[in-house]
Amino acid sequence: MFNNAPLVQSSAIYVALNALGFLISVVTGSHLHLDLIGTGAFAVASIPSLLSSTCSRITLSAASVTIWGTKLAGFLFFRALKLKTDFRLEEMLSSTSGTAVFWTISFVWGLVCSLPHTLGTTSSAEGNPITLAIGFGMYALGLATETKSDFQKWIFKQNNPGKYCNDGLWSVSQHPNFFGNLLMWTGILVMNADGLIDTSRTDEGILATLYGSRRLILACLSPLFLWTLFSGQANGDMTSAVELAQKKYGNDEGYLRSLELPKIVPNVFAWLKKLFT
Repeated sequence: MFNNAPLVQSSAIYVALNALGFLISVVTGSHLHLDLIGTGAFAVASIPSLLSSTCSRITLSAASVTIWGTKLAGFLFFRALKLKTDFRLEEMLSSTSGTAVFWTISFVWGLVCSLPHTLGTTSSAEGNPITLAIGFGMYALGLATETKSDFQKWIFKQNNPGKYCNDGLWSVSQHPNFFGNLLMWTGILVMNADGLIDTSRTDEGILATLYGSRRLILACLSPLFLWTLFSGQANGDMTSAVELAQKKYGNDEGYLRSLELPKIVPNVFAWLKKLFT
């Protein structure tokens, strides 16, 4: 029932692309390709299963990852070309060792974050139509939230240079794009949940159940990892983004109002209202 070859193939793609990104950074001294390669790796790694699988669950999951990876990598690369630099990462990328750390983190992010899909490709089980529908619905809402919040912030910054964005979805959460991404990957986890459980074992007992669910348990590391990563960034524990925002927007009314908002997860009704208006 399970075949680990697709998982090995995806892992090899993440290794190769992040190693390529590191080499380009070291040789050229440019970092404009960070998101193009780091985020684009998700799309590249999911294409083989998209093209070769005959399982509708895997095809839907692969298409979902490919669409998201292509969309986000394209947007972030466009933004990098316009802005030329990312002040949050300047210090880290100023040395070869710091650059190596960045690309190592990028590899770990890709490998762990994609577990719901990559582990899902190891099973040929079609999955439950209900969990597929629920998971895809969560994915679609998450993708829409991330896309709209990124677009709103970009437009706001173009029209209001030097101002803190508190427009649209940014008025209900300090980081609505983080929330969208987390919801999206949780949706992909739900989408693949049934395919991650080994139902071939007939022995009883909690240990047998846990062993049969080992892929599902491992796939749960994806949203847990993302929550840890996003919380660390939102609290200023992992990057200097919070400190830089305080220095840049300390007296901005929009920034001061944003401090009263949830850091990541917004009020459900406020979020849905802003998403569909």
